[in-house]
Amino acid sequence: MHAVMTGLGAVILLAICGLSGFFVIADQGPGDGAEASTTSGYARSIASRQVDARPLSVAEVFPGTAIRMASGADPYRVRATHIDGDCAIAATGATGALLDRHGCSQVVRAAVTAPYGGYRVTVGVFNLSDDVAAIRLAEQVRALVESGDGSFAVMSADSVPGSAPRAEPLSQVGWQERGHFLVYCVIAAPDGQLVRADDRYARRITTDLLESYLGGEILGARASDA
Repeated sequence: MHAVMTGLGAVILLAICGLSGFFVIADQGPGDGAEASTTSGYARSIASRQVDARPLSVAEVFPGTAIRMASGADPYRVRATHIDGDCAIAATGATGALLDRHGCSQVVRAAVTAPYGGYRVTVGVFNLSDDVAAIRLAEQVRALVESGDGSFAVMSADSVPGSAPRAEPLSQVGWQERGHFLVYCVIAAPDGQLVRADDRYARRITTDLLESYLGGEILGARASDA
């Protein structure tokens, strides 16, 4: 596990394995990090847009109104989806400029309600130029979240295609690089309370949506098909 670092207005929880991030945006004390899967098993076929030129689509990333992690399990409810060529629409602060610098060509995202706890989640994927850009972006976003100078925006089902101007102040923000993509989520509690570092629902949401769904199912299928 990486060491826990605290920043102004943020508790930074660095996950194991590479540059994956798991953050609680709040003025709180240290907590435990969340495990994140590695990207080492990803094929060369999604290492860059040069070899993986097919654009993302909403139909590929969020093909239905539900994301079901296991047969018979209660699903994540997809309340709204959006795709945009302006990646800054899904960012706050200096993160938008970083996305542009690393060749972000599109962002596909959704507003989702978790099947437990009623947690509201913004989840999405950025299409970057290559895996080096994704790794560097993950590092730089970590620094921005730590300093409070940038993050990922909340997507409201009531304000598509726009975004809330700031990430919700008591939410958790997580991200992981996958080939030339960066997947991310913003998790907010339904009662507006702080989502703490040891919140079991937030840990499960991060694992379900970033590692299993976007990282494994969606981008894993793209790597296999290329």
